[in-house]
Amino acid sequence: MTNTERRGFAIPIALLVIAVLTIMIAGGFSIVSAERRSVADQKSQINAFRIAEQGLEIYLIRRDSLLAGTPNYTKVPGAKDSVRITMTGGYADVSLTRLRPPRGSQSGLYVVRSKGTETAGAFAGTPQGVRTVAQYVLWEPAPMQVLAGWTALSGLQKNGAAGTLGGIDMCGENAAVAGVIVPAYPGYQGKMVAVGNPPIDSIPAPDSVEIDWDGIVNHGLIEATFTLPGAVWPTTALQNSYNDTSIKYYPVIRVNGDFDLLSSGTGMLIVTGNLTISGNKGWRGVILAGGVLTSNGNNDIIGGGVQGAVISGLNEKLGMNVDESLANGTKMYSYNSCEVARATTPLGALVTLRNTWVDNWVEY
Repeated sequence: MTNTERRGFAIPIALLVIAVLTIMIAGGFSIVSAERRSVADQKSQINAFRIAEQGLEIYLIRRDSLLAGTPNYTKVPGAKDSVRITMTGGYADVSLTRLRPPRGSQSGLYVVRSKGTETAGAFAGTPQGVRTVAQYVLWEPAPMQVLAGWTALSGLQKNGAAGTLGGIDMCGENAAVAGVIVPAYPGYQGKMVAVGNPPIDSIPAPDSVEIDWDGIVNHGLIEATFTLPGAVWPTTALQNSYNDTSIKYYPVIRVNGDFDLLSSGTGMLIVTGNLTISGNKGWRGVILAGGVLTSNGNNDIIGGGVQGAVISGLNEKLGMNVDESLANGTKMYSYNSCEVARATTPLGALVTLRNTWVDNWVEY
């Protein structure tokens, strides 16, 4: 009997099983790796979204401190500005773009975009998580209660009948206010024409005027561009802005103590003591005087006089006794909502528009 050669099959079967198992294990690792990658991508997107939204909120709250000292920075936003905000796990590139500049009492319209980028926790060689959110915002001037063209908390005496104290909006955007508002005593004395709604009105007490004079005088509520004594009065810039309405120079000027106005000008003038305006000097914007406002001369009738809003005798709100303000000669004091808005614009802030937040802003 002859033995026939028989080939073994155990080794090939074993190799086949090993190959199948290897493929299955490799497939399992691939599935796990893909799942981890997918989860990591989702986590990265969520983190990038968090960074973008956090950057947007930080910018809206701290824009001044973030941009102060950078080239071309202005308190009132210009055409565009941008800043990178670094935070835990990444950074946000935030930019503001102007869509409509502030005009008169109309607020400026802007869009703020925040592009968040995650830099921590990503797999090597994979793109960083990126997400962009955006919000439309307005630059709103600081709100100011305007009751009259001239609000005299300690009373007002007009000597002579020439001129006008007006509460009709010279800008034509808002309803008329009173021409003059004074307390019942000593009230208003004089023959000068007052126009407004009503021409002359009274307030029951100084606290009826909603201005935090204590906060302004004693607690730095309003940050000044120039403070006197100390700073140099910017005569040329103020005079040019007053004469040429296309020049928008509206600083906040604070004077501690009594002051004689040095030149016509524009902006917000805060005088803690008595203020004297003599000759043909005028002002466009807001005047806040703690003490007596004495207005002599013709206050530049041709040039426009004083336009905006004037409040005198504000130290009455601090419990002080203030004498009547005086208007001597030809006067022209007129309410102008556009000038008030321009004077309060540097004190404004970015205010978000409701229902304008988006998380799908297109990036190119």
